Amino acid sequence: MHSFEVGVLGATGAVGQKFIRLLEQHPWFTIRTLGASERSAGKKYKQAVHWIEKTEMPADTAELEVKECDPAQFEGVDFVFSGLDSSVAEAIEKSFAEAGIPVISNAKNYRMHEQVPLLV
Repeated sequence: MHSFEVGVLGATGAVGQKFIRLLEQHPWFTIRTLGASERSAGKKYKQAVHWIEKTEMPADTAELEVKECDPAQFEGVDFVFSGLDSSVAEAIEKSFAEAGIPVISNAKNYRMHEQVPLLV
């Protein structure tokens, strides 16, 4: 089975953390890049996040450097999971889609858009 290299937008928030926990040791996905706000960018994930999940933070993820949520920072990913808040998701997710990086989003912004499939 092919493994996909993925990114997580909003990685330090509650939804981003849930994505990270669910992707940990997944046979199809490897987290390559984490994105968050400017104040978290440049820090190791373990320094930028207040981990709230009930499991331990994945060791590999803890050592990743957090990037800004800019498509240029996510080179080489097959797609991103977005845990961004809807207040910022619209513009950021659009920039990723326009850069050719598919987005799987938890936000409401494009949920009913005619060109966006809804997965349940």
